[in-house]
Amino acid sequence: MTGEDGNGNLTAEAMIAFMNIAFLVSLFLLNSDRIQKAIEICSECLILLNNIDQNSKDRFNSQLLLLYSAICNVLFSAYRRISDYINAERYGRKLLDLYSESGDLVKEGDVSIALAEIFESQNRFTEAKQLYEKAINVKRQTGEKIGEASACETLGIMFYKLGENLKATEYVERALAIKNEIGDRRGEASCYCTLGALLRFHGECDKAKKYLQKALVIRAEIGDREGEAFDYGHLGNLFSSLGQYGKAKEYLQKALFITTEIGDVDGEASCYGHLSTVFESLGQYDKAKETEIGDREGEASCHENLSTVFKSLGQYKKAKEHLQKALVIRAEIGDRKGEASCYGHLITVFESLGQYDKAEEYLQKALGIRTEIGDREGEAADYGNLSTEFWSLGQYDKAIEYLQKALLITTEIGDVKGEASCYGRLGTMFESLGQYDKAEEYLQKALIIRTDIGDRNGEASCYGNLGMVFQSLGQCDKAKDYLQKALVIRTEIGDRKGEASCHGNLGTVFKSLGQYNKAKEHLQKALAIRTEIGDRKGEAADYVKLGGMFDSLWQYEKAKEYFQKALVIITEIGDRKGEAAIYEKLSNVFGSLAQYDKAKEYLQKALDINTEIGDRKGESSCFRKLGTVFEFFGKYNKAKEYVQRALVINTEIGDRGGEASCYGSLGIVFASLGQYNKAKEYFQKSLVIRTDIGDREGKAADYGNLGAVFESLGQCDKAKEYLQKALDIKIDIGDRRGEASCYENLGTVFHSLGQYDKAKEYLQKSLDIRTEISDREGKAADYGNLGVVFESLGQCDKAKEYLQKALDIRIDIGDRKGEALCYANLGAVFGSLGKYEKAKEYLQKALGIITEIGYRKGEADTYANLGSVFKSLGQYEKAKEYLQKALDIKTEIGDRKGESSCFILLGAVFEFLGQYDEAREYAQKALLITNEIGDRNGEASCYINLGNVLRLLGQYDEAKEYLQKALLITTEIGHRNGEASCYGNLGTVFELLGQYDKANEYLQKSLVMRTETGHRAEEASCYGNISNVFAALGQCDKAKDYLQKALAIRTEIGHKPGEAAVLAKFGSVCRTVGDYEASEVCLEKALFISRDIGDRRKEFQILLDYAILYLLQIKIKDALSCLHLCIEKYEELRHFLGANDHFKTSFLEHSGIFPYKLLCSLLCVTGRARDALYVEELGRARGLSDLMAEKYSVKTHISANPQSWFGIENIFRKEINCTCLYISYSQNHLDLWILKTSGVLHYKRISVEETLVQAGLPKDLPLSKYLTNNFRSLGILPIEDCEDRSLNMIKFQPLSPEQKSSARLRLVVDDEEVISSLSLCYTLFIAPVYDLLDEPEVIIVPDSSLYKVPFAALSEKEGVEYLSETHKIRIIPSLTTLKIIQDSPEDYHSNTGALIIGNPRVDWLPPLPGARKEAEMVGRLVGVPPLVEERATKQAVLERISLVSLIHFAAHGDAERGEIALCPNIPIPNSQNAIPPQEAYMLTMADVSRVKVRAKLVVLSCCHSGSGEVTAEGVIGIARAFLGSGARSVLVALWTIPDLATEQLMSRFYEHLVEGESASESLHRAMRWMRKNRYTKVSDWASFTLIGDDVRLEFEKQRKEGENISKETDLKDF
Repeated sequence: MTGEDGNGNLTAEAMIAFMNIAFLVSLFLLNSDRIQKAIEICSECLILLNNIDQNSKDRFNSQLLLLYSAICNVLFSAYRRISDYINAERYGRKLLDLYSESGDLVKEGDVSIALAEIFESQNRFTEAKQLYEKAINVKRQTGEKIGEASACETLGIMFYKLGENLKATEYVERALAIKNEIGDRRGEASCYCTLGALLRFHGECDKAKKYLQKALVIRAEIGDREGEAFDYGHLGNLFSSLGQYGKAKEYLQKALFITTEIGDVDGEASCYGHLSTVFESLGQYDKAKETEIGDREGEASCHENLSTVFKSLGQYKKAKEHLQKALVIRAEIGDRKGEASCYGHLITVFESLGQYDKAEEYLQKALGIRTEIGDREGEAADYGNLSTEFWSLGQYDKAIEYLQKALLITTEIGDVKGEASCYGRLGTMFESLGQYDKAEEYLQKALIIRTDIGDRNGEASCYGNLGMVFQSLGQCDKAKDYLQKALVIRTEIGDRKGEASCHGNLGTVFKSLGQYNKAKEHLQKALAIRTEIGDRKGEAADYVKLGGMFDSLWQYEKAKEYFQKALVIITEIGDRKGEAAIYEKLSNVFGSLAQYDKAKEYLQKALDINTEIGDRKGESSCFRKLGTVFEFFGKYNKAKEYVQRALVINTEIGDRGGEASCYGSLGIVFASLGQYNKAKEYFQKSLVIRTDIGDREGKAADYGNLGAVFESLGQCDKAKEYLQKALDIKIDIGDRRGEASCYENLGTVFHSLGQYDKAKEYLQKSLDIRTEISDREGKAADYGNLGVVFESLGQCDKAKEYLQKALDIRIDIGDRKGEALCYANLGAVFGSLGKYEKAKEYLQKALGIITEIGYRKGEADTYANLGSVFKSLGQYEKAKEYLQKALDIKTEIGDRKGESSCFILLGAVFEFLGQYDEAREYAQKALLITNEIGDRNGEASCYINLGNVLRLLGQYDEAKEYLQKALLITTEIGHRNGEASCYGNLGTVFELLGQYDKANEYLQKSLVMRTETGHRAEEASCYGNISNVFAALGQCDKAKDYLQKALAIRTEIGHKPGEAAVLAKFGSVCRTVGDYEASEVCLEKALFISRDIGDRRKEFQILLDYAILYLLQIKIKDALSCLHLCIEKYEELRHFLGANDHFKTSFLEHSGIFPYKLLCSLLCVTGRARDALYVEELGRARGLSDLMAEKYSVKTHISANPQSWFGIENIFRKEINCTCLYISYSQNHLDLWILKTSGVLHYKRISVEETLVQAGLPKDLPLSKYLTNNFRSLGILPIEDCEDRSLNMIKFQPLSPEQKSSARLRLVVDDEEVISSLSLCYTLFIAPVYDLLDEPEVIIVPDSSLYKVPFAALSEKEGVEYLSETHKIRIIPSLTTLKIIQDSPEDYHSNTGALIIGNPRVDWLPPLPGARKEAEMVGRLVGVPPLVEERATKQAVLERISLVSLIHFAAHGDAERGEIALCPNIPIPNSQNAIPPQEAYMLTMADVSRVKVRAKLVVLSCCHSGSGEVTAEGVIGIARAFLGSGARSVLVALWTIPDLATEQLMSRFYEHLVEGESASESLHRAMRWMRKNRYTKVSDWASFTLIGDDVRLEFEKQRKEGENISKETDLKDF
C-alpha cells in the first residue's frame, strides 16, 4: 500500500499510520531526554493533523482525537521537562478540555495536578489551588484514593509554603486519613513526617515532635530504614532548633548509623552535616571537624548550614569562615550558581560585621556570575541584597535604585511573587525615610499582587506593613484596622508566629494611642503564643516590646524586669547580637532612672559583645551612646572622644547614616560646651549627609539642632527659620511627636526673644499634640515651659500651677532629672515672688536629686540659682560660695557659656556690695568668653552689665557707650527683651546725667517694648524708672501716676519684692511733697510685705525711710526707735556675710554709714552722748576687729542691742597716763568725745560750717577732700634729697640703667596751704578739747576720712608749739580694736627675733641705697643682720614673718595700698628685662592676711605705707593687713620723706627703742630731736604715725637671737 490517492497525496489512513509511528518515536525521544527532537516531531504531527480534510476528519474522528490527545500529552510533558511553562500551560489546558469533553476523569485529574504544579512554580497560587482542588474532587469521584491522598498532601504542602498553616494542616490530615483508610503505612508515615515539619516551621515544636515520633514508629514497624533515618534526622534538627543539643546529637547519630548501614551516602553526608552543626553549637569544634566526609558538594552545603547557625548566634567571624570554605569548594567543583550563592551569603555577613566595602565587592562578584550564567532570578536577588547593603550604609537613594533594578527584572521574567516582594520592600524603605505617601503606594501594589496570586501570607505582611505606615502618619485608627486585617489572615491560615507578630504590632499601635491596657493585652497575647509554640527568640522579642511599653509609661522598674527576662532567653539561646541590643535597652532604662553609672556599665557590656562578634555598626552605636552618657556627666572631653571613635568606625565602614548621627552627637557636645560655631559646623556636616542620603527625619533633627544653636548665638531669626524647616518636614511626614517637639523649640525661641504670647501659642500647640498622642513626658516638658513663660509674664500663680502639673507627671513617671528641673523652676518662681526661703527649699530639693544622679551641668545651674537666692536673702558670702561652686563645675566640665553666666552672677554680687572694680572684672571675663564662643546674646548681656557697673562708678559716658553696643547687638539679632533692657538702662544713665528728656524718651521706648512682649514685671520696672525721672524734675504728681501703674502691675502679678519696692518709692515721693500720712501708709505696707517675704535688705531700707519721715515730723522718739531697728537689721545682714572681710567692708561703705551717723547724731542731740559713742563704735573698723578677734581667738562684745551698751570706759582703765580723743565727722558738724582712764566721758559738738567761715573758706566746702588735696604736697620732695620708695603698680615698666640712676621725685616746699590746713585741723579737732588733754599721751580714734591728717604736726598757727611737743600721739582704728589687743593671749606675741628688710633687689625698679643703709643701721642697733638686695626674697620674708617680735621694711611701697616690692623668688633673665607676675615679688595685703603675724611692732619705712582705700571701715591698706593678722602695733609713713631725714628719724627712734622706751615714747622723742636739729619742716619729721598699742621690745634677747641668725646666715653663705 503506497498510502497515496490518485493525485499523489497521502491518504488519511496513511497519515494516521505514519503519525502513530511518529508518536511512538517522540515518546522514545522524550524518555531518552532528547526533548527538543520529540517536540519537533510532535509539532510536525500536529501540522499534518491540521491539514487533514474535513471528510477524513469526519470519517476518522475517534482515531484522530486519540492521536491528538496523545501528541498533546507528549508536548505537555516535554515542555514541562524544559520548564517552558507557557507552552506547557497551553497544551495542558487543551488536554483538560479534551478529557473534560470525553469524560476521562482519571486523566483530567492527572493533568489538573500537573498544571497546578506549574502554576504553583509560577507563584499563581489561586489557579494552582483551584486545579489541586479539582484534581482532589476528580480523584474522589473515580475512587482513586492514592491519587486523592497525593493531591491532598501536595496541596497541603503548597498551603504550608504560603504560610496558611490551618489549610496546610487540613489537607495533609485529609491525606493522612485516606492513607489510614487504605492501609498505606508508608504514606501514613510520610504524612506524619510532613505534619511534623509543618508544625516545626511554625514553632509548634511539641506537636511537631509527636507527629515525627508517630512517623518514626511506623517506619520502624514496616522496616523502612531510609524513612526511619529521615525521621531521626528531622527529630535531631527539631531538638537542635530548641537548643537541646544533647538530644539532637543522640537522634542524629541514630540517623547516621542507619544511613551508614544501608549505604545511603547522601543521607550519611546530610547526617554528618547536621551533627557538625550540633557539635559546633556545643563548642566541640574538633568533633565537628571529624564529621567531614569526601562529598565536596555536601561539604559545601554543611559549611553553608554552619554559617547560618553562627550568623543567627551573632558569631559573624565564624559564619564568614565557614562561608569562605564553602566558596572555595563551590569554585573547585565548578558550581557557578552555588559560588554566586556563597558570595550572596557572605554579603550579609560582611554587612553585619560593618565591612561594607567588602560586602559591595562580593555583591559585584555574585552579580557578575549571575549575569554570566543567565540567572535572571538570582541577578534580581543580588540587586536586592545590594539594595540592603546600601540601605545599611545610609545611602538610601542607592538602595532604592538597586531595589528598583530588582523590581524591573522580576517584572520582566514574570516573577510576580518577587515583584510583590520588591514593592513591599520599597514600601518599607520609603516608610523609614518618612515618605509615607510613597510607602503606602508601593505597599498597596504589593498587596494587590499578593491578593491576586492568593499569597495569603504575603497579603498579611502587606496589611501589617501598611498598618505601621499609618501609625507613623499618626493615623492610628487606620493602622489598627490594617493590622487587624493582617491578624485575621494570620489566624485563618494558622500562622501562629505571624499571629504573634500582629499582636505585637497592635500593641505598639495601642501604645501610640495611649491605650496602654490594650497595648499590654496584645503584647501579652503575642508573648503567650511565642511561649506556646516554643519560639524562644520571638518570646524574647515580645519581652523587649513589653519592656519598651513600660519604658514609655515611665514604669522603669517594670521595663527593666521585662528587658532582663528577654536577656535571660537571649543569653540562653546564645544570640550574642541580641544580647548586646538588650544591654543597650537596659542602659536606656538606667539612664531614665538616672542611674548613669549603671547605664555606662551596660553600654560597656554591649560594646564588649559587639567588639567580640565583630559587629562594627553595633560597636559604633555603643561608642556614640557612651558619649551621650559622658556628656550627661559633664565629661565633655570624654564624650567627644567616644563619639569620635564612633565616627571613625562609621567612616571606615561607609555608614553614611551613622556618620551623620555622630556629627549630630558631636554638635550636641560642642553646644553643651558653649562652642556654638563648632556645634554649627558639625550639625551642618550631618545635614549635608542626611540631605544626600534622603533621610528626611534626620534632616528635621539637624534643622532643629541648628535652630537651637542659632538661638544660643543670639541669631533668633535664623533660629526661627531652621526650626520652621524642621517643623515643615515633621508635618509633611506626619510625625506628630516630632511636630510637637518643633512647636516646643519654637516656643522656647519666642520666649527668649521676649515674645511671650507667641511663645505661649506655640507651646500650647505642642501641648495639644502631646495630649492627643498621650506623650506624658512631652506634656511635662510643655507644662514646665509654659510655667516659665507665665513667670516671665509675671503671672506667678499660673506659673506655679503649670510647673506643679509638670512636677506631678515627672514624679509619676519616675523622671528624676525632670523632677529636679521642676523643683528648680518652682524655686525660681518663689524667688520672683520674693519667697526666698521657699525658693531655697525647692532649689535644695533639686540639688539633692541632681547630685544623686550625677548631672554635673544641672548641679552647677542649681548652685548658681541658689547663689542668686542667697544674694536676695542678703547672705552674700553664701551667695559667693555657691556661685563659685557653680563656676568650678562649669570650668571643670568645659561649659563655656555656663562659665560666662557664673562670672556675670558673681559680678552682680560684687556690684550689689559696691565692689564695682571686681564686678567690672567679672563682667569682662564673661565678655571675653561670649566673644570667644560667638554668643551674641551673651555678648550684649555682658555689655549691659559693664554699662551698669560703670554707671554705678559714675562713669556715665563709658556706661552709655557699652549700653549702646548692647543695643546695637540686640537690635541686630532681633532680641526684643534685650533691646528693651538696653533702652531702660540708657534711660537711667541719661537721668543721672540730668538729661531728663532723653531719659524719658529711652524709658518710654523700653516701656513700649515691654508692653508689646507682655513682660508685666519689666513693664512695672519701666513705670518705676519713669517715675524717678519725673520725681527728679519735681513733677511729683506725674511720678505718682507712674508709680500707681507700676504698683497695679506688681499687685496683679503677685510680685511681692517689686510691690514692696514701689510702695517704698511711693512713700518717698509722698514724703517729698509733704504728704506724710500717705507716706507712712505706703511704708507700712512695704514693711509688712518685706517682712512677710523675708527680704531683710528691703526691710532695712524701709526702716531707714521711716526714720527720715519721723524726723521730718519731729517725731524724734519714733525716729530713734526706727533707727535702732534699722541698725539691728543691718547687723543681721552683716552676719550673713560670714568671714568675708571684703564683703563686710563694702557693705558698711554702701549701706551702713548713713543709719549709724544719723542715729549717732540724734542720740547726741537728745543728750545721750555715751550711747552715741557706742553707735559710732559700731561703724568703726568692724571688719578689722573681726580679723583681729579671729587671729587672737577672742570674742568681740560689740552689739546693736542697746542693752549691751556698757563698759566702754573700762577699755581705757588699762591704759596709763593717756587721754582718748574720739572724732566723728559728718558734713555739718564734728562730734568729739574725750575718754579718761578714770572712766569719765566728755562730749563736744563743733559746727564745721562756722569754723570754715571763720577761716575764710566756703561753708559747704567738703572738709575731707580739702584736707586730702592740701596734704598731698607733703609727699612731693626734691630729687636730690630723696630716693623714690613709691611704687606705681599700673605704670611701671622695665627701666634702663640710666633711668634707674636718675629716677627721683620733684619737691615743693611746705606752702601756706599746708600750714593753713594744719591750723584748721587744730582749730577743729584739738582746740575745743585741749584743756581736757591733760595727760602726756593722746590716743586718737579718727574718723575714716581723717587718717591722712598728721596729728603730730597740728598747731594753732605757725610758730606756735605743735601738739606732739606736749603730747605723745598714737592712733587706734577703734576702741574695740584696742580692747582686742588688750585681751590677746599673753603668749601670742613673740618677745624675740627681728626681720629687717632693706632695698630688695627688683631689677625693673630703681635701687634704694638709702633703704639698704637704713636696714643695716637698724640691724646693728637691734643686733640682727638684715635681709638686703637679692636675699630679701618674698619666700624668705614669708618664712620668717610669723616668728619675730620686730619687722622692719625699707623698700618700694605701692602708692595706692602700701603693698611692698620684694626680690622675686625666681631670678628673671636679664636679656628679657621682663616683669614677672606680681604674686612672684609683691607682698600683698592678701599674703599678710594669710599668715599669723606675732610681731609686737611692724615698721613700714616705705613711701605711702599708710596709704590705702579710705572707706567707712578705715584705710584699707598694708598697715591694716598687718594689724588684722596679729601685729600689736604698726608704724607707717603718711608721705615720702627725704633720705637723710628718714635715716635720722629712724636712728633716733631705734636708739630710744633699744634702750627700753615704748614705741610711742621713742617716736615722740625722735620727732622732738628732729625739730631741734634743723629738721623743722613738717614734711621732714611728721610723716610717721604709730597705729595700735604702745609696745616695748626686749632687745637683750633680740641681740642673742640676732647673733644666732647671723651664724646661720654665715653658714649658708659659706
